[in-house]
Amino acid sequence: MNYLDLPKELKKEYIQALYDCFVSPRDFELFLNHFLQKIGFDEVVTTQYVGDKGIDLTCIKKGIDVGGIDTINYYIQAKRYKLSNKVQAKEIRDLKGSTKRDKNGNVLNCNFINVLITTSDFTKGAIEEAISNPNNPTILINGEKLLDMCIENGIGFTYKPVLVKETIKSLFTEVSVCDSTPVITIENDYIVSREITANDIRARILIIPQLIKNTISANDETITVVFNGSTYQLNIDKTRRYLGGVTDIYKQSGLINEDNIFISKQAKWKLVDNVIHITIE
Repeated sequence: MNYLDLPKELKKEYIQALYDCFVSPRDFELFLNHFLQKIGFDEVVTTQYVGDKGIDLTCIKKGIDVGGIDTINYYIQAKRYKLSNKVQAKEIRDLKGSTKRDKNGNVLNCNFINVLITTSDFTKGAIEEAISNPNNPTILINGEKLLDMCIENGIGFTYKPVLVKETIKSLFTEVSVCDSTPVITIENDYIVSREITANDIRARILIIPQLIKNTISANDETITVVFNGSTYQLNIDKTRRYLGGVTDIYKQSGLINEDNIFISKQAKWKLVDNVIHITIE
């Protein structure tokens, strides 16, 4: 699905509407539990409302090490703030202080990242504080970024279909319309597009599209074909269903690679002065 760029004022309205969804800070914390799971975090936990030591949610992101050594712990603080109330540098420092030790006073391992998510925004000082110590990293997600992530992940949004005429036009301006005996004179026009499948390649045959088949004489046993700019004389089978003698063509066109693996590709067919032209995309 393609997402349209939202005008600045409309985006601001959506951020305000998102803020209004949460009657209390606790609502926002519970929403973020679902949000974090939706964007791919594991073991998401919303901490107790009172005495959470400044940490509102915890979660992990598993690394490639199956023993868990590479697992990253995330400690999230949620700030349901009005759009005019920006998060200050002090709040970032407080978050960093909270994640130095866990709620039992134990020193945390080095595999952790702080995250502060707000419905508003951050001051310049808060942004500078977040990046001031690489050994105590802090990710900042403001209301605009939160909105974008909700849209991208289909969280809380219902989409109204929008017809884009330019997209519709692009779908048919490249395709030629023809009758049962097409005559194509424009160099870039083509009659029909058909996939050369792995089964076709395995059988070393080139299936003839019906519209092209209708133009071939019943008495012809061979036919001239221009394949990716090179001219070949190919055999026509008795049923008029396919062309043979295409093994070298398939190899030269990359449909059969050096490891003898078959690679399906789309072929465009057209007629120019009664000569079949085939182009591999």
